[in-house]
Order: sequence, then C-alpha cells, then structure tokens
Amino acid sequence: MARKKRRIKKKAQTQKIIIPKDLVHRTRIRVIGIGGGGSSIVSGIAPQVQKIDFVAANTDVQALQQANKGVRVFRFGEALTKGLGCGMNAQLGQRAAKEAKTQITKLLQGVDFCILVASLGAGTGSGATPEFAKIAKELKVMTLGIFTLPFKFEGGRKSEIAKSSLKKITPDLNAVSIIPNENIFQIIDKKTPLKEAFSTINKRLAENLKGLCEMVFLPGIVNIDFADLKTILEGKGKLAYLNSAQAQGPNRVEEALKQVLKSPLNEYDIRGAEKIIFNITASQDLGMREVEQISQTIADFNHRAKIIFGVSQNNDYHDKIRIVLLALGCGKLKPQPKPKPRPKPRPKKKSRPKADPSRPKKPKKRIKKRAKKLSPVSVPVKEIKEEPVKSLSRRTALDLKKAVEETEKEMLAQEKKW
Repeated sequence: MARKKRRIKKKAQTQKIIIPKDLVHRTRIRVIGIGGGGSSIVSGIAPQVQKIDFVAANTDVQALQQANKGVRVFRFGEALTKGLGCGMNAQLGQRAAKEAKTQITKLLQGVDFCILVASLGAGTGSGATPEFAKIAKELKVMTLGIFTLPFKFEGGRKSEIAKSSLKKITPDLNAVSIIPNENIFQIIDKKTPLKEAFSTINKRLAENLKGLCEMVFLPGIVNIDFADLKTILEGKGKLAYLNSAQAQGPNRVEEALKQVLKSPLNEYDIRGAEKIIFNITASQDLGMREVEQISQTIADFNHRAKIIFGVSQNNDYHDKIRIVLLALGCGKLKPQPKPKPRPKPRPKKKSRPKADPSRPKKPKKRIKKRAKKLSPVSVPVKEIKEEPVKSLSRRTALDLKKAVEETEKEMLAQEKKW
C-alpha cells in the first residue's frame, strides 16, 4: 500500500498542468482604416500580418470594392452621401459617423486594443475618425492612432483640415503616431512610381504592426503580454513612436539599434519618452552582452522612463536580430535657454537725395552779414558854467541865438578832442 501511494505521488508531480482555454483571455486587436487613405493602407498591410482583424471603413462604396479579401468592409453614411465619398467636407464625414454610432459601437465591442489608421486632410478620414475615437473611449478600449498628413503640394486647405482633425482626435486616444507624407521622399527615389511609393510606406507600417503583434502574442524567454502593453499605453493623447528593425552579421546589434532609433517616417525620436516597451528576437546564439548593450542604449535616452523589455528566440533568425520598439510621450526636448534681448538699433539718419547732375544748379543766395550795433559811447562833457540868467523880458532874440551858437561850438570842440 505504501509503494502504491508513492507511485501516485510521483505521477502527480510529473503530470503537466492543463489550463482550460476558457480561463485564458485571447487578446483581440483590431485595425480600422477610416476613409479612402486609411482603407488603402489597411488593405496593403493585411496580407502581411496575422492574428489581427482588419477593417476598412468608408462612405465610398466604389473604394470599398477595391479592398483586399482579408479585410472586413464597413459601410456607413449611405443616407447622407448616397454611397459616395465626402470630398473635402469634414463636417459631412462627422455627421455620417454620428448617424452610424450604433454600428460603430458593435464594431468595437469586445476589442482589447484598437488601432485607427487614417489619411487626414480629406472629408471622411478627418471628419469620421474623431467619432470612432470617442466611441472607443466610451467603451474603454485601448487605442493607438496612426495618421498621415498631406503633402505640401496638396495645398494649405488640406493641411488646415488635417491639423484641425488631429486636435479633435488626440484627447480621446491613448497614443498618436504622426507620419507626414512628405517624409516618403527620404525612403524612395524621386523617379519611383506613385503606387510603388505608397506600397513602400505600407510595408514599413506592416513590419511595425507585425512586430507589435509578435511582442504580445508569441511567448518568450522574457515574456511580454497584453498587460505590459496596457501599462505602457495608459494615458491620454501621448505622442507615440513605433518602429522595428532587423540586421545580421558581426555588427548586427549596432546596425539594428541605428535603424530602430531613427525612423525616416517620423519627425521625432524617443528622446524624452516617459514609457518604453521593446522586444528582442534572435536565434539561440543571442548573447547576454548583446541584450545588455541594446537595453542600455535605449535606457540612456531617459533614465527616468518606465521600461519593459522582452526576449524571444526563433530559429529562423539565424545570425539575425530584430528589435521592436514602442515609446510614449516622445518629442519633449530639453528647453533651450532664452536668448538675451538685443539692444534696439538706433534709427538711421535719413540720407539726403543725391542731386541730379542733369539739372542746372541754383545760384547760392548771399546772406548779408548784419553789422553789430555799437552801444553809444557816453562822452564826458565839461560842465557848463551857467551864467546868471537874465530875465526873458530883458534879453532879445539875438542874444538867445548867440548863446546857443556858443554852446554848440564848445560841444563840437570837446567831441573833436575825444
């Protein structure tokens, strides 16, 4: 009896623990392309990525007919647009989405993580995407927005619509990744055909989403699951940086880091990131030193950032290494010191216009100098002895005349002496 009990104990220890499938929650990730541009991007990505639901949402029936077979089609706004697009009328796209709120709610129910993709600047993408984001927020679905901005040559009006739409969408999303279409010229040649150029962008986005899915779904030595991704995504309207890179050879770590830390599609990097999650995939030849080098390089961008990392092994990656990186709260550079105010320049004296040599010169006016007025010189005059004046009645006119003449003579004589 004792031996049987020991055997039963050994069997119990060696038996594998089987967890019922009902207890394991399968993470549902859904990518929704809104409008013509968003639906086109989703159709290009879908064949390359598995374990994700792809949806093309549009008011334009003709555009939806061109969607890939692996993409679910979602029509809305038929009563308003009569099966046509919204043109550049974002308000019409918004009304169409509001009227289809019940259908959009059903589309997002039961989804754990939703990625909204749209080309902003047109009517449907710019107008309807904010409504999709609001409904997702009401249902408490984790959301990431990947949006492209119009080319410069498309005009200022499209750019204004895109910026206005982005302001409305951002508060209702957990994270936002912005890709200006102008950056496409950094990864293609100017002679590249239009269809091939957009296909290049789709390939880049497909690689990034594929890496993100592998990070969540595939088990690893250091495992990452949806709970880790949810921790990173918590918040509102954070600027997100999503990129993946692959390299091989003796310098594979340096090359992979160089590519993953600088995406040609984004105008920002992971500097100032508050939260970072990354996964390393390689074969069994992955060394501890390589893991340390990758982790330290990423951590050096912000030592205060919350960092979660994972390591997966795949025998298909012989002599190769792949890094998938998602960072939130990017683009916050150190504030530069304000320059000292320069002294205001003194106003320049107005230069007199140069005289025309062809015109005859005017004669200069001669200014007569005024003579200085001399103050009169007081001449001392000898006191004149007054004779006793005779009465007027006795003196004749001749006597008076003689007296005056004598007085004048004396005064003249004194002046001549002076």
